[in-house]
Amino acid sequence: MFRRMLNWLNSPHTGKRTPSSVDDVEELLPLTESDFEVMSETESSGKDAIVNGDIRNGKMSVKPLPMKMDEESTKDIKCGYGPYSPNCMQKFNNPKALLFFLSCFCMLQGFVVNGINNVNTTSVERRFELPSSRVGSISSAYDISAGILGVIISYFGSGKNKPRMVASACLFMSLGSFIMALPHFITGLYEYGQNVAESCRDPATAALSENSCSADAENYLQHFLYVFLLGQVMHGVGGTTLYIVGVALVDDSVPSSASPLYVGIMYSFSTLGPALGYVIGGQLLNLYVDFYEVESVSITPNDPRWVGAWWVGFVVASLLFLVVSIPLFGYGKELPTAQHVRETRVTETHNDNTTGKAVKELGASIKDMPRSFWILMKNPAFLFISLAGTFEGFSTSGMATFLPKLIQNQFGTSAAWAAILSGLIAVPGAAGGQFVGGIICKKMKLKVKGMLRLNVIVCIIALLLDAVVWVRCDLEDIAGVTVGYNQGEDVDGLISACNNNCSCSTALYEPVCSEHNVQYFSPCHAGCSGKARDDGTYSNCSCVAAFNHSVSHLSQSTVRKGKCNSECFKMYIFLPILLLSIFFRFIESPPSVAVTLRCIHDSQRTFALGIQWFIARLLGMVPGPIFFGAIIDGTCLVWQEKCKERASCWIYDNEALSRNFFVILVCVKTLAAIMFILAYKFYNPPADKLPNEITWCPSLNLNTFPICL
Repeated sequence: MFRRMLNWLNSPHTGKRTPSSVDDVEELLPLTESDFEVMSETESSGKDAIVNGDIRNGKMSVKPLPMKMDEESTKDIKCGYGPYSPNCMQKFNNPKALLFFLSCFCMLQGFVVNGINNVNTTSVERRFELPSSRVGSISSAYDISAGILGVIISYFGSGKNKPRMVASACLFMSLGSFIMALPHFITGLYEYGQNVAESCRDPATAALSENSCSADAENYLQHFLYVFLLGQVMHGVGGTTLYIVGVALVDDSVPSSASPLYVGIMYSFSTLGPALGYVIGGQLLNLYVDFYEVESVSITPNDPRWVGAWWVGFVVASLLFLVVSIPLFGYGKELPTAQHVRETRVTETHNDNTTGKAVKELGASIKDMPRSFWILMKNPAFLFISLAGTFEGFSTSGMATFLPKLIQNQFGTSAAWAAILSGLIAVPGAAGGQFVGGIICKKMKLKVKGMLRLNVIVCIIALLLDAVVWVRCDLEDIAGVTVGYNQGEDVDGLISACNNNCSCSTALYEPVCSEHNVQYFSPCHAGCSGKARDDGTYSNCSCVAAFNHSVSHLSQSTVRKGKCNSECFKMYIFLPILLLSIFFRFIESPPSVAVTLRCIHDSQRTFALGIQWFIARLLGMVPGPIFFGAIIDGTCLVWQEKCKERASCWIYDNEALSRNFFVILVCVKTLAAIMFILAYKFYNPPADKLPNEITWCPSLNLNTFPICL
């Protein structure tokens, strides 16, 4: 069965396979300052050739020879800073060294945008009193700027100095990270309610407290949302340049057969970054937000009011971006390998009856942009791949933003531990999936049709695994939320007869647990009139006495600080299945990029990536976090209310959360699979293949991959 599937992935569009015998071809990487002369050991016809790892008839051998260049051309491809270009720097002037620096850039970009930013979701909500839907707009701001500016950057970045553009993108990322950390230094110390009475209050005192509310106090912290949006716009400029111009730069410098692997490695590091962001950011959240100014606090990281040091990661990333930009500024306009790759690459462009000459003439002026865009839109393979990326981006961006929050609420963990778990899952899942996707394309020598078949298979597998979101722990018994204040009584809100005169509010959430394992929103909602004791308990709790009729005296009714302990081991089922779901989801990335680069004209590759990112971001990644945030808010059971206005949510409905996530993931994944199938159906390979081009399928054995070209 496995062999049949591999044969199906590799079979050409005609479905025919012609056996042949060819020698292995030596890889042409890494290339340095030498160009290459292809030496054909022809047989009688003398027409054999090899094209950078793509085989055409017969036995070949490849021998690197020094490339003859004029002084001006040599200056454009040398590593250096202005006139300073020593020989020691030329050791880094090859695709592998460039890949290393770009991978570091990708890792840092993922660390900030998809790691630290997502880890801080709950902390930013709590610190700046924002609902999930508005926090989701912070992630969307990145995609809006990246999508809009990406079109312009990609259109004019095709023939420019790509390394210089990528290095400048590093500086934009550094500036964006600095802006993201600014709100912490502008605002004062975080107040978690240490000076507010937590137990039952006199109505007259509570009225004075409510009258002190003002519109300015209500909106003051929420205004910092716009600072976060500005920082994400800067991140968007840097990120879109990296993944459009940077990917095109790599593809310009390596053979077609090696390009998916190189892109896969870049993308693996881009997902390793979020993993590090989750793990490191999770550890930072165990530090109190104002740790350098406040010596001690009375709450712990498990307290819902806790806010960790969310800003530290942004400061560190800002400095690291500056470091990575230094070597990138040292590269020339292109690598020494680029000219040879450009001259010897075999085209797989979709046959849309557009002449290559007409396409090559585009790009000289911005007036050509509409025509260039129309040519891309007429390419069905490109269009359907872009739409598939849109649906994938919708679900992936939403899940990435709120995955720590999902784990925290469904399994009752702290924000820090949820972030660490998310990172531990993201490392082998997303990074491994993208690396394996690149390896499969390279080892199996997949053409466009084969890569589309691969995407259909892994898309369906990931769809089935997305059912994991149904795995969850049951919500605790919370008086007034899931159970009534009296045994057998219906749920009728947090205010009941036992606490009606306590003037309780939901501005602060301090859960307490009674001896009969019922949780109360706060000591006030438990009707406790006594102060907190040294052991963390409250006495004289009228609601506890009302629930437990066996209590003879009010003084015997006590509660202790913290949530009620409930054993639930379902998280250990959830995490491994989630890892597999992420793994198969991200296998699609390298083949999708490779198909995009192969199915359009070479002169449009950079612009095509920009258009693809524009479509995927504005239609998928932008609404994704906002939509996910909205459905999360829709499952809220208890809101934080300040000055009679809603801020962030305290308690969610776990079952509704699982249902909403499942419906969205299945619908979006189904649409993505349909788009991959349509791309496969309507892709039309070039009709001008050489008449002597062959299809090769060696015999199957257990030691080699079955390969069909």
